[in-house]
Amino acid sequence: MLDFDDRDLVRYAEQAGFAEVGLELRFTVKNGRDPVPWERVLRMAGNPRVPPLGEVLDQALTPHEIAEFTAYLKPLVESGGGQQRSAIAYLTAAKGTPAPS
Repeated sequence: MLDFDDRDLVRYAEQAGFAEVGLELRFTVKNGRDPVPWERVLRMAGNPRVPPLGEVLDQALTPHEIAEFTAYLKPLVESGGGQQRSAIAYLTAAKGTPAPS
């Protein structure tokens, strides 16, 4: 999901008519990752509607650019280097009239 943030999620719920809206954000940053073979990474896709990374590279980059990208990223991926970041938003909402303050 792209092009919106936590404030947008709250606003969308309010606009949908929810009287009570709650949002909990959880961010995780982890130095280092589990090593992954480069060939597996090239076959991975972010979701079923997105082509695998290898196909994206072939469509978007020249062979020289693919070589530069691979030379930089492959050692990090295969050694478990780099950083893993994730963000999760838990949105809760209830219809009805809000309780008086």
